[in-house]
Amino acid sequence: MKINSIAPKISNMIGTSITNLGIASQKSGSMADKLNNFTEGRGMNPGRGSFLALIFSCTLIPRFLKARDADEKSEILRRDVTTILTITFAMKAIKAGLSDLMAKKKGLPMTFTNIPENASKFKKALGYFQQQGRTAYSAEDITATYANIDGKDSLTRMLNFVEENKGNVGKVLTFDRANPASLFTNKRKDGALTLAARKLLGNDFDFTKSGKEIIAAIKSKDAANPAFAEISNILRDVDTNPIAQFGKGIGSKFETVALAAVVAFLGFGLPKLNEKMTKDKYFDKNGNGLKAQYENPNTPIPNMPNKSALSTFSQSQRMVFQSFLGAYNSNASSNNQQNAFLRNA
Repeated sequence: MKINSIAPKISNMIGTSITNLGIASQKSGSMADKLNNFTEGRGMNPGRGSFLALIFSCTLIPRFLKARDADEKSEILRRDVTTILTITFAMKAIKAGLSDLMAKKKGLPMTFTNIPENASKFKKALGYFQQQGRTAYSAEDITATYANIDGKDSLTRMLNFVEENKGNVGKVLTFDRANPASLFTNKRKDGALTLAARKLLGNDFDFTKSGKEIIAAIKSKDAANPAFAEISNILRDVDTNPIAQFGKGIGSKFETVALAAVVAFLGFGLPKLNEKMTKDKYFDKNGNGLKAQYENPNTPIPNMPNKSALSTFSQSQRMVFQSFLGAYNSNASSNNQQNAFLRNA
């Protein structure tokens, strides 16, 4: 059979296999779908499941198997497992937790979650560590959510999003309102967004009302109201949007804080913990050794009996050494002396 007649068949088989794999991965709950979710990453980062599988199988297990003693195995488990779990879960949890705290103060939702509202407190807390749980918005998420407003409808959609995610609609609409207690000059008078919102709803409007009431008041306004154009001009441009600017800035700061906390723990806290646990195993609180061999690491090695090196050889090793000596010494008397020496060693 000619090769040129086989090649199209092989090509068709490969194409069909790839097509079937793509179809299978789109079926929810299929093995291909589960494998795809396991390995799928976000941007340049690998999926969390595949990352953990790789680092445990390629780093932790080989290091554990090569450990010299029980102490080293215990230290590898404590240090490496803690390091891997901290890098994988802690930074995300710290950033999401700080974002939620800031969201309560500013009324601006800065995290999203797939965990149902009626879930238990434990499951909600666990969500901060899960990849699909409570996650802080990225800069792109913040821009997509709180910028690009071009009129009444898009403004209403944004405010509905704030309300549905337990934000404060009144605080968001007056995000750059005056704050006389602030040390910054630009906070001592209302910003452009607050002025436009007051122009739309009235200077005497109460922005402490519920989100639904404020949204209803906005919906009752004519879409041709000039205040909508002013609000759109402020929120459309990311560089002038006070909400987007704040979200992006605080997000990067929280990420830095999370990174600093993780580095401090892994660089200083974890080594100190390992050192303390090892000392507690072999020394009491007064520094006295709990086991004789660990009492004083500076104790000199005891004198060993003055034995000939040959006395440590086995019988077979002596015979090999004897043959070696005989190959380089043809003098019979010397050989006899060597033999006698070996027998007496």
